[in-house]
Amino acid sequence: MGVGLADLLRGSIAINEILVDPNGATAFDTDGNGTSAATDEFFELVNISNTTISIAGLQLWDRGVGQWFTFPPGANLAPGGRAVVVTGVQAGGSLPAVAAGSLAFDAGRGSAVITNTGDNVMVYDPTANQFIIARFNGVAQDNPTTGVAGYSGFSSTATQSGAGKNFGNDVDGLSIQRSPDGSTIFVNATPTPGTANLGTRVMTPKGAVQVQDLRAGDLVMTRDRGAQPLIWVWSKTQSVAAMANNAQLRPMCIARHALGAGLPLRDLHLSQQHRVLVASPIAARIFDAGEVLIAAKWLCDLPGVAVVLPARDITYVHVMLARHEVPIAEGTPSESLFLGRQALQSMDGAALTELCMILGADTTALPHTQHAPARLFATGRDARALVARHAKHQKPLVAARVSA
Repeated sequence: MGVGLADLLRGSIAINEILVDPNGATAFDTDGNGTSAATDEFFELVNISNTTISIAGLQLWDRGVGQWFTFPPGANLAPGGRAVVVTGVQAGGSLPAVAAGSLAFDAGRGSAVITNTGDNVMVYDPTANQFIIARFNGVAQDNPTTGVAGYSGFSSTATQSGAGKNFGNDVDGLSIQRSPDGSTIFVNATPTPGTANLGTRVMTPKGAVQVQDLRAGDLVMTRDRGAQPLIWVWSKTQSVAAMANNAQLRPMCIARHALGAGLPLRDLHLSQQHRVLVASPIAARIFDAGEVLIAAKWLCDLPGVAVVLPARDITYVHVMLARHEVPIAEGTPSESLFLGRQALQSMDGAALTELCMILGADTTALPHTQHAPARLFATGRDARALVARHAKHQKPLVAARVSA
């Protein structure tokens, strides 16, 4: 996740997400009152550590407004938790529902704080006399210790943690967010106040789209047949407790470039059974097939690939097409949902009922309603041999199309 590179207060508290302008082509109604307004803007911190941290007393500052919010006594942020501050909850609205271990606050203001054309967002810790800062839309970084530009009363002796972070440019209606939480990758995406910023983008004809934003009918790019429509999107959340008790529920983290240059483009988190494509002469020699699909769990012998225990609940999102296909996730060819035994066993009754309706089949026929696998599945001893040879010779797992 690159979390060690984030600017931090109290050891592990980072600025995580900013909704600059809730209004745009896609408006976002943070408080859920039915109207998107300027005070629906929000600011979010994240605890990237594995221990609970008190954020009580931390102050939010803005160059045009000054000190505009202070976290109250008892504000304790759980491991992986997020603290979202809404500028002003409107009449008929409420604070957004947040994930377990996260917090939500209403700053109670009647007008916007954040300057849409560009601004600095500051978090100050009076206990340590230290601050962190984020900016966006190309504005210069402020020095609050001089007491100018709205920083009257700010400590003149405060020190800065880190060098400051440029979050890039905002898109109205979308937030600027680290993806995933705590990382040094910033994206414009559907706001996620108080919940996890998911880190997987899938290639579509319109560019890369966050997987949680995909819906049935949307087109995704596939390796074999170009743009193809999704027929079903299914998600399943695993709690920290469940993952701690059952290692098989934990995700694989495939670090940026672990499979080759630009593969993946960013850290990629997959379920252990999710298969990725290997296209190489090594695969051709072992399997007599130039391209094979291999479950992420078999890749652990590669540097940068490991099973991880997240500090927060995670949601696996699975996309299904009319055929078993090879879409592109973070630049990496990986499979769509295949109705094998393990996939079907992981679905609850509601998911199975929905799937049966879509496919016009009963549960006993589900495994037989889908086309053949998009590629040969690499398993067992041959899968281990494939990965070992790639690791030994430091060869990328995906080259140009390879013939057997």
